[in-house]
Amino acid sequence: MQKDLGKYFGSAMMIGFGALALYRWYQTQVLFFLLLVLRDFTAGYFFFKRNSAIARGSQFLNILAYFSSAMPLLYFGPSTIAKSIFLFADLLSIAGFVIVVFATVELGTSIGISPANRGLVRTGIYQHIRHPMYLGYVISEMGLILLNSLNVVMFLVSTSLYIFRAKSEKRILEI
Repeated sequence: MQKDLGKYFGSAMMIGFGALALYRWYQTQVLFFLLLVLRDFTAGYFFFKRNSAIARGSQFLNILAYFSSAMPLLYFGPSTIAKSIFLFADLLSIAGFVIVVFATVELGTSIGISPANRGLVRTGIYQHIRHPMYLGYVISEMGLILLNSLNVVMFLVSTSLYIFRAKSEKRILEI
């Protein structure tokens, strides 16, 4: 029964993140947040159907992973009105989220937020990039720096957490 609760919790969390992202999009009209809605609702679906974990990380890693997944919701809205900057930020968001979509679809029912071994995926985009989802997030979040220079701090923290999560996942998948 514990396994079932975990996937329901993860699914509910991602749908909740999606609802918050929709609110952030409504507030800012920044495409990044709208794409985050799609990511979160899609992840919520895959979480609901995901495989059971063979090995899991610690409770600390779980909390850190959920915090890291929620961090993009904390980025500041735009402080500029220059259309060219908005366009470039949108292009970065689109490019990054295209990578995230490929990674999400390829992971399918092996997806998870917290580090766990649900089967190693080595096909599709994972043949070429070890952590395409994190790469996609980094690319898309770079556009937010252009919209508001205060987002640099958020970006650095977020990127550091992606690196930490990637290293944690590597250790768990090697078990």
